[in-house]
Amino acid sequence: MPSGHASIVAGLAFLLVVGMAPAASAARLTPVPRASSPTADAGATMLEGIDVSHWQGTINWTKVAAAGKKFAIIKATDGQVQSDGKLYIDPMYATNHAQAKAAGLWTGAYHYARPSTNAGDAIAEADHFASVMNLGAGDLIPALDLEDTGGMSISALQTWVTRFLDEVTLKIGVRPMIYTSPSFWKNKMGDTRKLADAGYTVLWIAHWNVAAPTVPAENWGGHGWTFWQYTSDGSVSGITGRVDLDRFNGLDLTPVAYSVFKLAATIPGAVKQGRSAAASVTIKRINFTSDVALDVSGLPAGTTGTFNENPSADAGSVLTVTTPADPAATPVGTYPLTITGTSSGITRTTTLNLVIADGIAPTVSVPTTGLFTGKTLGSTTVPVRVRWAATDPSGIAKVSLQRSVAGGAWSNVGLSSATATYSNQLFSVGKFFRQRVRATDRFANTSGWSQGPSVRASITQQTSTAVTWSGSWHTASTSLASGGSLRYATAAGASATFQFTGSSVAWVAARGTSRGSAWVYVDGVYAATISLRATTTTYRSIVFARNWSAVGAHTIKIVVAGNAGHPRVDVDAFARLAFQ
Repeated sequence: MPSGHASIVAGLAFLLVVGMAPAASAARLTPVPRASSPTADAGATMLEGIDVSHWQGTINWTKVAAAGKKFAIIKATDGQVQSDGKLYIDPMYATNHAQAKAAGLWTGAYHYARPSTNAGDAIAEADHFASVMNLGAGDLIPALDLEDTGGMSISALQTWVTRFLDEVTLKIGVRPMIYTSPSFWKNKMGDTRKLADAGYTVLWIAHWNVAAPTVPAENWGGHGWTFWQYTSDGSVSGITGRVDLDRFNGLDLTPVAYSVFKLAATIPGAVKQGRSAAASVTIKRINFTSDVALDVSGLPAGTTGTFNENPSADAGSVLTVTTPADPAATPVGTYPLTITGTSSGITRTTTLNLVIADGIAPTVSVPTTGLFTGKTLGSTTVPVRVRWAATDPSGIAKVSLQRSVAGGAWSNVGLSSATATYSNQLFSVGKFFRQRVRATDRFANTSGWSQGPSVRASITQQTSTAVTWSGSWHTASTSLASGGSLRYATAAGASATFQFTGSSVAWVAARGTSRGSAWVYVDGVYAATISLRATTTTYRSIVFARNWSAVGAHTIKIVVAGNAGHPRVDVDAFARLAFQ
């Protein structure tokens, strides 16, 4: 039995060590020929080791290693409840574990069981053991030391042991080894082979002072013994007093190492629709050298995931996630992915949240140029408004506008805000202006340029033959008027009609306290009643505007309403736009 329990005979010792996959264990742990006696030349086929606890006191592990010992199985925990209500931890475990490993020995941990019929006892002891063992590189699979039945029947004890082992397996990811004597297993565990058949194939047998150990449970389900505690009365340099001596049935301890791998995965930010991104998948290996096959599940419809490699070293792989060529096929959202690694009968998983972000560029309309009211006509310029619309599910972050004059280079046009939807500009009369616009959304997706037609502005004075008059109209000359003069009428029903071809038209007039109202008809249909009355006199005001989506022939007619006390209506000029 493990050291530190004097007066207990070998027939009552039992240790379980969990951690290997059944198939792998069966292949790796085929017994080699036994030594003819405990003192025979075991070094040819076996490795020597010890098992210890705090009863050995301070150990000089350098001397132990120099004495030819290759492994040490160390007591970690005990099922005994202490005065503080907590389960026991061997006070020398951490020190022995670290120093033995530093001296070059393989190390293992065991738990001394205190079976009880109390509900949850097996699980509590297993969880306690798993939380303390702290296994890593250079460690063997852990062990259960079962020397006390707790007064249980054979079937009850079998159930307790099974629950303990299964819980440890769940917590650390490997199956344990069993330390027992032949008589204990036969008499207290019913000589069952169910645990060996269930994958707990590593047996640490305690059978002292014999040439070869007797193996219970039908030669442990055909697997034979793996570790043999052949005496409790050993002497080893570096240890004061007696110590248990053990042998490993082979020359390579790696098949019974605590051998696991763990996965972790990260991805830098969101993946845009229609794009690819690389997630880093890390494989952390502990005594594990086999290739790991990686797979991913949970990808949204149409999205693919490929790994660049399935590495055998303690390194990482890159998972490239690619969304469909049609970005709209994968909706924006968060998709939980499961990355699975399999190797040597071991399966590990890790999760990763894949965030699909907007990858679709904004939709931007063709910019349109039109005339509008509230501005003043220049002597050689016409105020216009360039409009557009930009939409995106993620929102617009920035709009850029450029224009070309007379077929020249594109130049940037300043906007009132980053997300403006129009630009007020002055067009020089007779020149062609072309606008183009693009937008960027909040995920930095930028649309292509949306380009409008070439647009030319012109001014038609009231003196033009394109304007016809009805009723009594008068001419007034003033440098404040467009072209230096304007016409006005005061009689109700007097009218001015302008025939033109274009895409926009505007009536230009003066406003003031003596001005009245007029009815405006466009293409023979009433459009609006415009009041020119204002507290301050202003000239060249654009008082009415109409825009169309195509160039065409149109008429605009101004009819004086004849307001009492302020009947005057001016016609100064007409502005119009036409695009190619």
